[in-house]
Amino acid sequence: MKKNKMHSSLISTGIAVLMTVLLISACKGKTYVIGFVNPNPGEKEGAQGFLNNMPKQGYVEGKNVTYIKCETQDKKIIDAAIKDMVNRKVDLIFTMTTPAARMAKKHTEGTNIPVVFVMYDAVTSEVAKSLIEPGGNLTGIQLRGSTEKSLEWLSAVVPHAKNIFVPIAFDTGAAKLSLEDLRQAAAKLNINLTISEVSTVEELHASLSSMPENTDAIFILHSWLVGSHLDSVINEAIKRKIPVISAGHVDYSEGVVMSYGPIDDFSGAQAVRLADHILRGTPPRDLPVETASFYLGINLKTAKAMGLEIPNDVLQQADFIIR
Repeated sequence: MKKNKMHSSLISTGIAVLMTVLLISACKGKTYVIGFVNPNPGEKEGAQGFLNNMPKQGYVEGKNVTYIKCETQDKKIIDAAIKDMVNRKVDLIFTMTTPAARMAKKHTEGTNIPVVFVMYDAVTSEVAKSLIEPGGNLTGIQLRGSTEKSLEWLSAVVPHAKNIFVPIAFDTGAAKLSLEDLRQAAAKLNINLTISEVSTVEELHASLSSMPENTDAIFILHSWLVGSHLDSVINEAIKRKIPVISAGHVDYSEGVVMSYGPIDDFSGAQAVRLADHILRGTPPRDLPVETASFYLGINLKTAKAMGLEIPNDVLQQADFIIR
């Protein structure tokens, strides 16, 4: 009797092991179709980082992943593309920016198609119910949160900085929200802000030319127009020997003296990790929205061009330095 029980137990164990092996093999052999929506193909923030990091998790384009890509600023085309992705029943949709995430939320409602986003503020934009419980079939990475600390770092580098010039185009929802954060932070530190709203490249150039004489630094917020013409901002800053800093969107590698905020590739890697969990079976609603990790980067080449010396205690705390 005992032999029969032992024999049955061995058979059950063998079947369980075989089923596990078959399941693992099936997962490895599965192919995926992923929608990729990036409304700002000229910008790197998060989007390219997602594509770069997918192979590191075993998702290789042309091997086990096919992307349906939509890279345009035309909202009508984006809307139609997301509808098509839903109709084609893709395995997952990745979106960059708030408008794209909203469209994806609308078109995937009532379906089982998961969405992973990278955006400035998921809760304020009403894409997610909360960071802990995003709800529905979406989750992702939130970029907001580094502005106040960025201003504190400026004060550490330039203690006398009390007048900050802020060129901004309200071409994204993030522009408005990041300005709110900057105003609150400046009030705490008793710093004066000169806000210069622009809507064209010509207006940006005129704005920089008419910058107040007492300007101590320039702060770059989440504005595509300003970030796309950063060279004009930095050239004017070098002439005036004042630093340019940012809280993300553009970073130290693009020429600003100092940045504190998300790094494109790392934010993309965070989004990939969430996508991997989802593709392995975890519902998006069970994955809290993550705040992007923030990094302090310093560009000593630009600092030297501006005649600015960065204190050693700040350099020792930097995550990245361009010398």
